[in-house]
Amino acid sequence: MGLLEIFLVVALILAANLVERSQDDTFIKLFDRFLLLLNIPLFVAGVLLVFTTPDQLTALGFVPGTPEFPFTNTVAVGVVLQAMAVWGVVFSFRSTRHSLEKLIPLNPYSPVQMLALVLSGWLIGFALLPLTQGLEGLAETAEPVSISVFALQELAFFALALLGVGLFIRRTPAQVNERLGLGRVRVRWLVTAVAWILLLIVVQAAAGALWRAINPEQTAVVESLTNLLYENVDSVWGWVILALAAGLGEETLFRGALQPVFGKWATALFFALVHVQYGLLTPATLALFIIGLSLGFIRERYNTTLAIIVHAGYNLILGLATYYAGTFF
Repeated sequence: MGLLEIFLVVALILAANLVERSQDDTFIKLFDRFLLLLNIPLFVAGVLLVFTTPDQLTALGFVPGTPEFPFTNTVAVGVVLQAMAVWGVVFSFRSTRHSLEKLIPLNPYSPVQMLALVLSGWLIGFALLPLTQGLEGLAETAEPVSISVFALQELAFFALALLGVGLFIRRTPAQVNERLGLGRVRVRWLVTAVAWILLLIVVQAAAGALWRAINPEQTAVVESLTNLLYENVDSVWGWVILALAAGLGEETLFRGALQPVFGKWATALFFALVHVQYGLLTPATLALFIIGLSLGFIRERYNTTLAIIVHAGYNLILGLATYYAGTFF
């Protein structure tokens, strides 16, 4: 995500919080319409990509398969962009949100929750864009993860969660902690955390074994992609940083900020879909959905802080297993 996109998202979150604080129905309706109009350029870009040939794109300065425009299947990219725009338009209507509140704990009158719904669809869409090349194409164009960039991305998730729930706009720091579920962890809960970590590792291992049995070729591609993505993480401290950053950023955003709005089932689905390096609708995606659901239960039963600990511990054990396997075998 570039600086322009980050600025747009932050500006939208701030505007949504200010409108919600005002409780003025006129401003709320204007914000709905503004967000609806914001999806039109996205839809137009998607249509143009579907009907523009690679040669025409090249003539316009967008060469498919280059770092500036890494996608080669422009039709698929265009379809994804159109789907993102349609998602945004549909949920910009209050009537649609009224229908949705029967399924999830959504307030159809809240501009912040409406924006969260739209941005979640955009996040999934942008996460799925690399898969338009297929797993093989993704493996060919992927670059190793930078520890610092990854940590900054996760810190950005954390910051977006704070902004989203209205830090210093609608809520004080203490109220933000309560809204996000960032409470204290009791000592006896740590035993529960260890049990959950071991259970999630078993789920991951079972999904991996099932995937190898069903489609060994696809599994080999994903394993090579994973090795490429994390080849720069060559120390124990590197894996510690990645684990802690992912636990803090993703749990604060997904379980802390989004789950009270969407419920744990929809949030777990969002969580699974944004991890595109494991493919779409694979045993790994199912495992991630189960993991997200489990973390959602932990958030409900205990708090988000314990979910952060479980997520970080799970990631750390898997990361260290990968590190030592690569070092000694």
